[in-house]
Amino acid sequence: MTTVKFGTTVTLPSDTEIAMSRSFDAPASLVWDAFTKPELIKRWLLGPDGWEMPICEVDLRVGGKWRYGWAMPDGSGAFEMYGEYSEVTPHSRIVHTEHFEDNPPAVTTVEFVESGGQTTMTTTMRLVSQEARDAVLATGMADGAGRSYERLSEVLSTL
Repeated sequence: MTTVKFGTTVTLPSDTEIAMSRSFDAPASLVWDAFTKPELIKRWLLGPDGWEMPICEVDLRVGGKWRYGWAMPDGSGAFEMYGEYSEVTPHSRIVHTEHFEDNPPAVTTVEFVESGGQTTMTTTMRLVSQEARDAVLATGMADGAGRSYERLSEVLSTL
């Protein structure tokens, strides 16, 4: 399966993985900053239009933790995700766990590859089973991520 959501290519590299890739007209250092600094993350990592991000905590180091929380402006629909960093290579690669509700944790790898002033960011989630992968896809996660990455491109153009 390969689909494109808001300019983001979504593939299934294996029975347990989801990969999302998008190129940005920005150097890796700027994409990295937008992906790791809470004041920037809160501007783009919102999923579908209408959501807000009242919780955005990042302790960007091996063993450090992250926590994100979203809600509608009236506070409804609130949910959170959290995890711990196991690899942090500035401007290049981040690996972390991702916990969401009662689901088994995923391991997510984000890679930043710069070429000719453009950066391709690829996020690969590795889940515990094909059933878990398919359940994540069924949530509409690819649409939300695609819209978020489109918003990230807009934010990068202002930096």
